[in-house]
Amino acid sequence: MTDQRDLSLADAITALNQNLELDDVLDLLVESARQLTGAQYAALHVLDPKGGSVAFHVKGMDEEAQGLIGHPPGRVGVLARIPAQGTLSVDNVRTHPAHEGMPANHPQLGTFLGTALTVRGVVFGYLYLADKSSSFNDDDEQVILALAAGAAVAIDHAKLYDLAKDRERWLEASQRLTTEMLTGTDEEEVLQEVVDAARRLGRAQTAAIVLPGVSDEWVIEFASGAGAEMLLGLVLPDEGHGMQVVRSGTGLVAPAPPGTHVLKEVTDYGPSMYAPLSAEGKAVGLMMLWRDTGDTEFSEDDLATAQRFAHQAALVLTLTELSHARNHTALLEERERLADDLHDFVSQELFATSMQLESIAQECSPEVQTRLAGTLDHVKRAQHEVRGVMRSLSGQRSAEPIADRARRELTMAAASLGFSPDVDVAQWSAVSDAVAADATLSDDIIAVMRELLSNVARHAKASAVKFWIHVGDGRLEIGVQDNGIGPSGAHKRYSGTSNLANRALRRHGSFALVAANKDAEMPGSIATWNVETAI
Repeated sequence: MTDQRDLSLADAITALNQNLELDDVLDLLVESARQLTGAQYAALHVLDPKGGSVAFHVKGMDEEAQGLIGHPPGRVGVLARIPAQGTLSVDNVRTHPAHEGMPANHPQLGTFLGTALTVRGVVFGYLYLADKSSSFNDDDEQVILALAAGAAVAIDHAKLYDLAKDRERWLEASQRLTTEMLTGTDEEEVLQEVVDAARRLGRAQTAAIVLPGVSDEWVIEFASGAGAEMLLGLVLPDEGHGMQVVRSGTGLVAPAPPGTHVLKEVTDYGPSMYAPLSAEGKAVGLMMLWRDTGDTEFSEDDLATAQRFAHQAALVLTLTELSHARNHTALLEERERLADDLHDFVSQELFATSMQLESIAQECSPEVQTRLAGTLDHVKRAQHEVRGVMRSLSGQRSAEPIADRARRELTMAAASLGFSPDVDVAQWSAVSDAVAADATLSDDIIAVMRELLSNVARHAKASAVKFWIHVGDGRLEIGVQDNGIGPSGAHKRYSGTSNLANRALRRHGSFALVAANKDAEMPGSIATWNVETAI
């Protein structure tokens, strides 16, 4: 005949595995252990992977008594004798040779039974049972071991369920933020929402987003939570772990802000997580999360989930950069159109009007001529003002640093190509010097970049592109190499290649479009635009 306790054990294990909320599973485990063994007290001390205390679940003791005890007992005395496998049974804790370390106000215990609770080969915590009216026997030990084995499966399921819920929350947040970006919400608002959501979903005290600034510095641009104000504007130490994550593209978790080169403002934080914001294999930002000292450490699962969110945040940054580039380009094109309209309509009309006034004045009396001369002066002053406005409008583009204009063109090209070109421009200072010596060169450089890259996007059917600008020995060369179908496709766009050639000729240079060596890394086509410079 089956023992009634066997039925109760089966019922307890079934109940454990029917529940997916971890805290509920742990409470049910403790209460089931207490009832199955007849112990007065039962407790489960949950630990983190490094043995730190995470939670303490107690049954059989009222809340007032628990409040008087305060912190849970550590792994000392009798509790330290509990083996990694099997059980420890003690008839009287008070008389045991290892008795020590019980918290003040803790009830004096008699009988005791303890076992380690292992989940996936790692000690999840320790189950304690105490003060049974008689000694714990072999049956009690077997019941507790079976219950612990069943509970390990239930705990594993509950942890996986929690992880799935976390991932779902991160995914929902990333989808919402991307939708807001695509529907025109201000990008700074979206990025602030990104860092707010990361802090909330990561259960962190503080979160920050770091973006590249000037002179290769990386600056904390957005922050959320405790101490956010003091973080804004700080530059990451070049030797710190944050910059290592940026360069390697690999995130990390640590029990405290890692390394010796740490910003003073974050040294008081506890568990830390750094996740790079990567797009097309390149770091465009860094997400940093910190918990309070003593809080649960971030896990590798936390990092993997946060990394997915970080990739979505990188998309927001990429869309922001592309939006800026498009808006700025549209503004410059509108200025050019206005300058052309002023020239074609207003300036020409004023010039024609002044000619007519001069012609009419020759046929009029001296008195009328004097009056017309005054009117003619007004017209000429208007002409002068219009020309000033035209110069201002058309000069807006040339006055902008060539590096900024070129980077914007590359951003626009990436949107057209579907990927970012491999860029080799290590001589921005030399390019800037060449433009400073010849202000008109800036517009030619941008026009050539745009034509070369758009030619590849439209005709080459390429999946990889190299772009370079080299300056030296009085020459400037702009080049593009792709792995597409070769020059035949590009030559179909005759007007584009003709424009490139004409621009080169005006500067005593040349333009060439040839097939790359079939054994080359990119066996498509190579286009080079080479001209004289003033330096």
